[in-house]
Amino acid sequence: MKHFLRSLLTLLVLGCGQTGGEFVEIPFEARGTAPLPFVKGGWEVTLSQATLGFGPIYFCTTDSAISSRCEVAVLEFLDGVTLDGLDPSSQSIGTLFGTTGTIRTAFFDYGIVWLLTEPLPKALAGVPGGPAVISPESSGYVPQGYSARFLGTAACVEDASICCPGATSCPVGYSFEANVDVLVVNPGTPAVNGVRTSQEITTDPVVLTMTFDPDAWWQTVDFARLAALDDGSGEVLLLPGDPDYSALIIAMTANELPTFTWSTPAIP
Repeated sequence: MKHFLRSLLTLLVLGCGQTGGEFVEIPFEARGTAPLPFVKGGWEVTLSQATLGFGPIYFCTTDSAISSRCEVAVLEFLDGVTLDGLDPSSQSIGTLFGTTGTIRTAFFDYGIVWLLTEPLPKALAGVPGGPAVISPESSGYVPQGYSARFLGTAACVEDASICCPGATSCPVGYSFEANVDVLVVNPGTPAVNGVRTSQEITTDPVVLTMTFDPDAWWQTVDFARLAALDDGSGEVLLLPGDPDYSALIIAMTANELPTFTWSTPAIP
């Protein structure tokens, strides 16, 4: 019954702004990328956890990267889910609902949304730590849920002068943690805008797979800076406001975006 109502609602919504389309349901999957140790600045880095929040996502006909140019989505997924960014096997996200039509761009969030009808952002149910409890009275409010949770280790595999240039001491290694909130400045706008993905949606069977690469996000981080944050405990917590926290968000939303693969489902 829930599935039927959801489908009916989507039909009604899409029917208000789009003509000639037939209703479709498309399986929606994700894949992570198996972690491979990489070396940067003398540090060998290995991710052990990359738990991702994802959703919602809208697929639009517009070529524009401005979300307001997408008045009606061709396809959409409105829920929040948790994904394993280090698992390369297929992970079901759910079902895309919509109509036949031409897709050129995608707009999405990493599990935290700021709707025009809400005073503040919130984490969707289904994402790491979600859902949030809205607390408008708090000026320092952040959602009680995360876009991503990362754990990993960094080991110095070069001379200390390379791993920690200019420092008087250098740890041989440390573990790091980051709980990342990908937030937007203005309500009604997604975190990721106008990602190119071309597909003609017909009534023929098709599957969409998104592939995430957390290693690529972490290759933007300055591990010498993180080493300087080690207070001797061998543990580093990356916090909002840190330049490398911001670097992760930029990678997730602009420089190292997930990829989209449209394919014909395998016949059993």
